Formats: sequence, structure tokens, C-alpha cells
Amino acid sequence: MARGLRAAALGAAVAALSLMGCESGGAAAGSEPVAGGARFTPLDRLEAVHVVAGLPAGVEGPSSVLAELRYGHGRLVAYVQGDSCGIVATPGADAGAVPVHLVAKRPGGGEGSSRLPAGPYTTASVSGGPRTWASLLCGENAMVIEYASGGEDAPQQVRGPVTVTRTGVPPATSRIIVGGPGVRRLIEERIGTGEGPRP
Repeated sequence: MARGLRAAALGAAVAALSLMGCESGGAAAGSEPVAGGARFTPLDRLEAVHVVAGLPAGVEGPSSVLAELRYGHGRLVAYVQGDSCGIVATPGADAGAVPVHLVAKRPGGGEGSSRLPAGPYTTASVSGGPRTWASLLCGENAMVIEYASGGEDAPQQVRGPVTVTRTGVPPATSRIIVGGPGVRRLIEERIGTGEGPRP
């Protein structure tokens, strides 16, 4: 009888702990909700991508390229530098488009938006012409970029820890999530519920 009561008490304790884990997302703040309790990998600790063409002269100081996407005649490079995220995009053959260079600092204490997982994020956006624009969410563990390349539909080549999807926003726009696999999955799931990355 006592053994049965102990087993029941142990089962109740395990159930209570399971419920607490579900309510808090199953993981401590800032950690991956995967088996083993692995933490999110900060952007500045992700493996860099070697870019043959390099970054433009406007990017000064040491930086780490995390992703490169090729759009026919154009390309987009995402990088981190110190406490900032940045993108450099060279549009395709559209005569009215100009190169895009966008930088956002990671948020300090109590700043930024937490609409997406692994936040908070700071935001920045820029227009490169009538059909070319970009927006950037910059966080400690992820970057979320929306980019309209000025005509080309989707990137033909993608390198780095990146997930790329199309959005319904005209003109043809790519949503680019840079980060570890767990962070990208969480952000994709949230965006899939209709809570997009735009401020």
C-alpha cells in the first residue's frame, strides 16, 4: 500500500513538473526548446560564410558574413559586426534600383520588440528604388530580413544558416531568417500564424 502511494505521489510530481514546463515554453529563457536543453547560438558565434567578392568598401572594420543569397544578377549578404546586424544587397539589372546597405544595432536592456521568438529585436528599413526595398529585425540570436530584389522572384543560391520563404507582399519578396536551426524553426512557426516580422 505504501509503495502504491509513493508511486502515485511520484507520478503526480512528474505531471506537475511537465505542466510547468509546458506553460513556460518547456525551456529557460534564451535556450532552445529541444532535447538536451541546448541554448540558442548567438549570431556572432555562428560559423561565417566565405564570400569571394567580399563586402563593399562601405563596411568598415572586422565583420562576419553569415549568409549569402544570389538573385540572378544580384545578391544579398547578411553579416554581423560588433553589436550590429547588417545587410548589403546589390539588385539585379533593374536600371532604377540602387544598392541597399542597412544596419541595425542589437537592442540594449529593455529595448526592442519581442513579437517574434528569441527577441527582442530592433528594426530598420530602407528603399533602394521603386521595386527594391529591405527591412531588418536584428536580435542577439537571429536576424529576420524581408527583401524585394527589384524583379527576380527567389534566390537561386543560398549559403549559410538561413531559411528563405516567399511572402505575399508585392513585389516579389523573400523572407530570410538567419540563425541556428531551432531559432529559425520557432520564428517560422510564429510567422506562419500570421504574426509577421514587420513592426
